[in-house]
Amino acid sequence: MKLSILLFLSLLAMPLLARPATEKPNVIMIFLDDCGYGDFSHTGNPSIHTPNISRMVREGMNCPQFYCASPACTASRYALLTGRNPGRSGLGAWVLGPTAAKYIHPNEVTIPEGLKNQGYATAFFGKWHLGTPNSNNSMTASAFPLAHGFDTWEGTNVSNDYETGSDLIKSNPSGNTPIAGYEMIAEDILNKTDIHDNLTKRYRDRTVEFIQANKDQPFFVYLAPNMPHLPVHASDEFKDTSLRGLYGDCIEEIDAMVGTILSTLENEGIAQNTLVIFTSDNGPWIRFQNTASNSRYGEARILIGSALPFRDGKGSTWEGGVRVPGVFYWPGTIPAATVVREPVSTMDILPTVFKLAGEAVPTDRTLDGRDIRPLLNSALFQGTVPDFEFIYTGASNNQVYGARKGAWKLHTKLYSQTGNNYGFSASFSDPLLFNVEQDPHERFDRSDDETTTVNELKQMITDFNNSVSTEGTFWNP
Repeated sequence: MKLSILLFLSLLAMPLLARPATEKPNVIMIFLDDCGYGDFSHTGNPSIHTPNISRMVREGMNCPQFYCASPACTASRYALLTGRNPGRSGLGAWVLGPTAAKYIHPNEVTIPEGLKNQGYATAFFGKWHLGTPNSNNSMTASAFPLAHGFDTWEGTNVSNDYETGSDLIKSNPSGNTPIAGYEMIAEDILNKTDIHDNLTKRYRDRTVEFIQANKDQPFFVYLAPNMPHLPVHASDEFKDTSLRGLYGDCIEEIDAMVGTILSTLENEGIAQNTLVIFTSDNGPWIRFQNTASNSRYGEARILIGSALPFRDGKGSTWEGGVRVPGVFYWPGTIPAATVVREPVSTMDILPTVFKLAGEAVPTDRTLDGRDIRPLLNSALFQGTVPDFEFIYTGASNNQVYGARKGAWKLHTKLYSQTGNNYGFSASFSDPLLFNVEQDPHERFDRSDDETTTVNELKQMITDFNNSVSTEGTFWNP
């Protein structure tokens, strides 16, 4: 009898899964700002120690050919949340400042909107950069996150480097600043060092609190740290701890934040119910790689990450602008040490998590992402993943710069914020062609001897442009 009672009590003490692991799994989307492919232990950085992200790679799925959808902030975030190429946004710009009239259109279907339909609690902690209520848009509430599927938000409206208009805000049903439903925590934060130093820690703490409060229901967390976008900061706990200096301190604090989140999931008994995705919005901001001193950014040249082994960085459709780390972690569902050799993109996330949650994928607009569940676990999620086709869009109004299919990448325009085209030129009539699996640094133009491939990729671009023109955008139907 005593043994039976002890057994019963021990079972009560054990963390129980509220539902099967693959039934409406929780999703945590970690989306860094301006972080380079080469800034992590698992991608070969010799000075930055990122054991928690390495653990995700070791125990989960690594995608060495992972793409963000744009080399700039707003466009990349639009594509992540909608599964659509930035060329379909109608925003007219790849970055929206705090006084921009436009914002992500209310008719777009976002990840949190779809998951809310399936009973998910939804939270966003970090940088929004998809619109700000201001006098140019009549202070519309549609410019802010709660209008797009989020139950709660705390973060900045734009990047943390605007001299005016970069604010730290949180949702508050009783608040009215800058509009009803929100509360201003701090205005014009650029020179408020204490705010910057503790942004990553702030988002970590809000995420942990949200997980603990919602552990008994499905939830979605969009965690978008401001770092390592310039100006780079780290909390006191991490300052002067990395071999890489302040930049390394910043990345290692982000890694520790990831570790805290993984530990929280384990402690709450929901790690096997949770898919965690880790990536960045674009490559490093190498425009400032030779800036020795800057009143806004400090010694910027040592605060820039690395896109190696790829060419260029943020702002460019060379691979260094759009090839970023891509890691998926779901213990018990994704087999350990999975490596996906084919390309994957942030636009694949919406259709994939909608399918996981049982939400219908929108059919009344074009999605550019694919359902990649079979890549997570081919035995559990049977079927085939459509071939990867990718249209590169860039400066500054999301126009087309090239296309990729299979191993082949076509450039029809070139741009770098450094002003360097590396001895190349490209146009639609005279493009560049690279095999970016054999030649990831994009050194050897193969257009002359692969004319069939050139024509196929040019047709992809023509088809995409025709699709956008025919379908229109929600801003310009």
